[in-house]
Amino acid sequence: MNSPPSTVETRLLATAEQLAGGNNSLPPAPWVHPHLEQGVVPVKGRQLRASHAIRKGELLLVDVPYAVIPVVDDPASSDSLLCSSPACSRPTQRSSGRIACPKHCIADVVWCSPACQEFDEVRHRFECTWLQRYATPVRAKWGEYDFGMLWLIVRILASRQGELHHAVGHVDQTNPRFQGGWDAIQAFCGSTESWSHAQIRSWTALVKKYLRSGPALLHDLTADEIVALICREEANSFGLYPRETGVFPVPEPAVDRGDQYGAAVYPRAAIANHSCCPNIMHKPDHQGRMVFTASRDIAAGEECCISYFDLTKRVDLKSRRDHLQGLFRFVCGCDRCTAEEPSDAESDWVGLPFVE
Repeated sequence: MNSPPSTVETRLLATAEQLAGGNNSLPPAPWVHPHLEQGVVPVKGRQLRASHAIRKGELLLVDVPYAVIPVVDDPASSDSLLCSSPACSRPTQRSSGRIACPKHCIADVVWCSPACQEFDEVRHRFECTWLQRYATPVRAKWGEYDFGMLWLIVRILASRQGELHHAVGHVDQTNPRFQGGWDAIQAFCGSTESWSHAQIRSWTALVKKYLRSGPALLHDLTADEIVALICREEANSFGLYPRETGVFPVPEPAVDRGDQYGAAVYPRAAIANHSCCPNIMHKPDHQGRMVFTASRDIAAGEECCISYFDLTKRVDLKSRRDHLQGLFRFVCGCDRCTAEEPSDAESDWVGLPFVE
């Protein structure tokens, strides 16, 4: 009689079908496949790589967000508004009696239960005064995108503050080579040299007006350090969508990934680089944890890549490259793009882990 599989073997056999079965089918997060490793290569920098062969459908990574915000058009009518407690982050229903901030900072802040509200009390206190003071004027003057970016930075700072206060270690015990916590955020790619001078000037103005340390936002970082943090956040944050990103080949009929309902920063998932023919599908679970699954067999030594955008939306070479170069500042030279080039074209790939 065969002995039962070990814990690691059980995790290796986790499949995309099992992920649909609910929370119990996932290993404790954060979790990294034993055959997934980090590497560093010239030009591209960090990458995820398979140390041994990985089968299609295997679970590769489950990462918890360091910070997450909801992204909805109308919080009052949305059934996708996320619970503000970082230990929950579940979509809340209008009919479920969700709880608003007692100080009425913004309608986007809700909790799904009194327990979540109590758990989140200290963290939310960090952001509440800032939201009361700045949410409305930032949205009116700068728009939703810049407000969301600033709010995500504030929530990153809140997580950093909690980490420093509690002196909590964030090393993934499954694979200690994968950092977590503030140390991982500091290690993200992206710097002031990654962006145009005009963009850096714009972010600097926002930081000096809205993110300086003061009564509404207490922290110990300089304005230059906050600008550098924005550069890393903008290069590494994930949009949260209800369906998988990176299904390739694109099925017929094509099904897009749906409407964005959140944005988050993940310490480990951010290591993944882009390919227009990715071997990883990614999707947040119902608690906002980012889940990577192998979408095809992956050979030992092969880089493990995600797609930074919805592959159903940009099909031809020019639209993909224009999007990546315009938004993420690199020209894609993945196998698919290279194969689709005119024979006399030259490729210059500078692929950084910037995720839409």
